[in-house]
Amino acid sequence: MTCARPGTPERPFAPYRSALCGSTLLMIGLSWPLWVDGFDWPRVPFLAGWPQFPRWVSWATPGGIVGALGMASLGRAWRPMIGLGLLLLAFAILGDQDRLQPWAYQFLVIGPALACLSRARALRVARCYVISLYVYSGLSKLDASFVAELGPTFLAAGLGPFGISPAGWTATARTLAILAMPASEISVGVLLAIPATRRIGLVGSVGLHSTLILILGPWGLGHSAIVLAWNASLILENLILFGPNVAPSEVEADTVFGPLAWAVFAAALVLPAGERSGLCDAWPAHALYASHCERADVSLHEDELDRFPESIRRRLDPEGIGPWRRLDLTGWSRDVRGTPVYPSARIGLAVGEFLESRYASVRPVRVVRLGRASLLEGRRTRDEAVGLKAIRALAGQFLLNAHPAGIGGRD
Repeated sequence: MTCARPGTPERPFAPYRSALCGSTLLMIGLSWPLWVDGFDWPRVPFLAGWPQFPRWVSWATPGGIVGALGMASLGRAWRPMIGLGLLLLAFAILGDQDRLQPWAYQFLVIGPALACLSRARALRVARCYVISLYVYSGLSKLDASFVAELGPTFLAAGLGPFGISPAGWTATARTLAILAMPASEISVGVLLAIPATRRIGLVGSVGLHSTLILILGPWGLGHSAIVLAWNASLILENLILFGPNVAPSEVEADTVFGPLAWAVFAAALVLPAGERSGLCDAWPAHALYASHCERADVSLHEDELDRFPESIRRRLDPEGIGPWRRLDLTGWSRDVRGTPVYPSARIGLAVGEFLESRYASVRPVRVVRLGRASLLEGRRTRDEAVGLKAIRALAGQFLLNAHPAGIGGRD
């Protein structure tokens, strides 16, 4: 992939550093319950056996992140402050997989370049990251499952404010309109990668994120404020990264930690290619709003519903399949933590184990693991587990941890 190198680095570097650090701070503030232990949502560490730290650590860690990134955004000792923020952020994420939000992952990849590489190379890394985000995100939606599942919802939400309904369109017209969405993402990435078409790509990226804000906002699908904030921040960051720059250049060496930053960036470019094979999770692979991702659906027995709190009951499907009522995990997560749930079957299984251990009595919780949808047909594998023993057995099939912390001796 050829990465765009617009102008010279000195003038845009400081504004971009401030924009990236500032937007990360904003989104941590919007999702503060995500970063503090003690709410009625299971914490799922990435590694089994992750220690159970005192609760004050969960308050001190985001406080340290906010302080470090606040200093970095103001240009005060910004290299060590970004480094400190990265260490604390990685520590917090290892303790809870849901914290690996797309915007947090963005900072984990670009932050080392800002802290360890020259300004010129750091900006090239940031530009390449943005380009890869658009290309991989678009490719993740070019499949049968997006056409059949989430694509129609996005199409209707995008056209609704203009009084247009695709319901009366032919199947071919709807399919082409749906596929135009991921095609536009890929096109924006390619245009940004070519210096001659960079400005066209910049206009396209602003239009793309503005459209997503329209679709996902309160006037559309009503997603959480943090999703809108991230799209708005990407507009600002792209205007800085790919806008005109006329400052003179100067030679600057990488720090001693430069090779580490390059290794992180190389992994971030390569790993997404393995997402459909199960080698990378959806969000680190930029499979954003892709329909094919694996998941685990959690259902509660209708005879046990009174045992669960109102925050859970109001997120149950109004109609069940037989005695089972499916729990909207993403909606529940937005309610209590302000963010979407991490898109992995591991989280669904951990939630099922948490609910079964804490609330279930006679009637057990059911978890259905649905594998990644096939590219051309949208077919999925299906594994069902009912009750604590079966849920734990299914969760044990994953390489990474799929059990909630503090339940049944599992941390």
